[in-house]
Amino acid sequence: MNKCDVIIPIYNAYDCLSPCIDSVIKNTDLNNNRLILIDDKSPDERVLPLLEKYANGKNIILLKNEKNKGFVGTVNKGMKYSTNDVLLLNSDTEVTNDWLKKIQEKAYSEPNIATVTPLSNNATLVSVPIGLQRNQLPENIDIETYGKMVEESAYDGVIDLPTSHGFCLFIKREALDAVGYFDEEKYGLGYGEETDFSFRCLDFGYRNILCQNTYILHKESQSFSEKREKLAKEHGEMIQKEYPIYNARIGYWCQTFPILKICENIYYQQELHDRKNILMVIHDWNDVENNLGGTTMHVYDIIKKIRNKINVHVLYPQNGIYKLKSYFKNSEKELKFGAIDSCNNIPMNNHIYKDMIENIITALRIDTIHIHHMIGHCMDIIDVAKEYNVYSMITLHDYYSVCPTINMLYNMETFCENIKNPDCKNCIKSKTLIQNNIIPKWRNNWYNFLKKFDKVIVPTKSVEKIISKYYKDIKYTVIEHGIDIENSDYVIDLSSHEKKNIAFVGVMVKHKGAEILENMIKNSSNYTFHLFGESQYEPLSSSKGCFVYHGRYNRNDLPTLLKDNNIDLVCMLSITPETFSYTLSEVSAAGVPVLSFDIGALGERINRDNLGWTLKYTNDYKKVLSKIDDIFGNEKQYYKVVNDVVKHINKSTSDMAEDYYDIYKKNSSKIDKKKSYKSLQSVLEKNYEVKESVVSQEALAIMNSIRWKIASKIRVPNFIKKIIKKVIK
Repeated sequence: MNKCDVIIPIYNAYDCLSPCIDSVIKNTDLNNNRLILIDDKSPDERVLPLLEKYANGKNIILLKNEKNKGFVGTVNKGMKYSTNDVLLLNSDTEVTNDWLKKIQEKAYSEPNIATVTPLSNNATLVSVPIGLQRNQLPENIDIETYGKMVEESAYDGVIDLPTSHGFCLFIKREALDAVGYFDEEKYGLGYGEETDFSFRCLDFGYRNILCQNTYILHKESQSFSEKREKLAKEHGEMIQKEYPIYNARIGYWCQTFPILKICENIYYQQELHDRKNILMVIHDWNDVENNLGGTTMHVYDIIKKIRNKINVHVLYPQNGIYKLKSYFKNSEKELKFGAIDSCNNIPMNNHIYKDMIENIITALRIDTIHIHHMIGHCMDIIDVAKEYNVYSMITLHDYYSVCPTINMLYNMETFCENIKNPDCKNCIKSKTLIQNNIIPKWRNNWYNFLKKFDKVIVPTKSVEKIISKYYKDIKYTVIEHGIDIENSDYVIDLSSHEKKNIAFVGVMVKHKGAEILENMIKNSSNYTFHLFGESQYEPLSSSKGCFVYHGRYNRNDLPTLLKDNNIDLVCMLSITPETFSYTLSEVSAAGVPVLSFDIGALGERINRDNLGWTLKYTNDYKKVLSKIDDIFGNEKQYYKVVNDVVKHINKSTSDMAEDYYDIYKKNSSKIDKKKSYKSLQSVLEKNYEVKESVVSQEALAIMNSIRWKIASKIRVPNFIKKIIKKVIK
């Protein structure tokens, strides 16, 4: 490699000079290269004395223009003064470690390379991490760290540029000798000169390439600010007239965007930097904003509350592939992994799934794995967590760990613990694709799985009581779910309506008390029964007699519905133990007491917080009606319970999230942070497709550039506009 002269043309911009020059001196081998400072007759009287302090006449040379020559004339003066390769550097930049060495290596990596341009935060086509726009250096990352991050996030190979960028431009002496210098007559004050030079190089058979492993900080331009718009328009018109293919080349770059993966890699690295990263594992993340699934809603509530402090990454299967949605403080990204024929009927081991988890842990620097459901996942995940010393948690939201039917509802008729000799084979077969009695094997696998976790969480004591019957020596931690709901102003007055109104809330099916409700309707004229929710039980799918079918409802409308219909009691008669019940929280916040069987979380929470009444499980509707008669027969006791319900405050999602955050922040893995850079590179390159473009709407491709995006001021062919819109989408 030849020696190189770093040329900095200087016109005012005093505040930028010392940071720029100091960074060059610090990060450049000036024993074998030189720094040439050229003062273009700066009016700021502070500039020249400052430059004179740096100049030593040996490897730091100071040249002075007797009159202002403009940007192009000044850099031409420097290039003519030099006999070596040159690197033109704006005075509003700061360079990073080994910057010149890496650029030189790239310049001589292949024949016929004329110019090399590095990556920057603010250099249009080569801007990172958000392409084609100005980026801010993150507040929590210094320039040296960011430079290293960019270097380790880059990919090998040579990437050709449609044109170079003059903020930091390496030019071989060979190309200067063949092509000539910048066109001082046409572009004397700057803007477009490097584009003209780059296209002349192309005509001579040379190439303009990117140095993708080098990052230069480029601050907002402080020179020519008043002339920018006029120069951009005039010089843009000259470029387009001289080189009609200019727009096509720029458009092709935007369409193919060859630095997309690099941008993504850098973006992830800056978002991962100095923040804890939690991997949430779940079975369903479809339309998460509107998903009414209790587990999905619970996880999303946690994410919304803690993402400003911790990065959360959600792994889930969808449509035959695995996806990973990352929730950063102010943004979201999604990775798509390939399909994995994983997790047979018993979710055990799969080496492809295991490799995916290993890549995710190392690439995203996962500190904690928190599993919320194992449907669609393999048990290898806990072994990888242990291998990498990642803190592991699992929340048991249902009874999937005990039986693949999830709710332990025997033949859809009763809770299976009430059956002395259950026929597990036929029960499982009727509800799943499993043809054999796998329960012994299932529970053995789950026991070995659960005992490896650092923490096993359940939402209520009742869940702990049931699951601990099967897995006795597992330590459980109870963290109750939270919900954000305001207490209603509904005041129940039994004297305001002649007949008492009793409601059932939620989807109505047989195991939610459909047959009991049907019989109560037929055999009682003392009450009006309401169903707020969809009925999957045909006899209760329309209003008749003393039954009012309201159908599906919006969750936020429930308090108003209960109030407008003068509901005095809500019955929740599930025959299988609920693990928490958001519906109970919603009904209690509406100020209405509840009657349920004394099983599961419903019985536990109602009895603990005096939210209503419970009775021993029965399928005899007469006993239920008798209990209801007793409730309304003692108005004093009834109003006492109502008063307790009105005073009850449900746990908020903020309080719940804080419970989890206390766990997350105390635990961290020992992932090799250096290794994780390369691992993420591998993940981005081989294991997924990027869903969203890193090109922002604000960028509008090349339309808003200061140097290259001059096309906004001149004619832009429609086909280029279509390409740009397609890329942005």
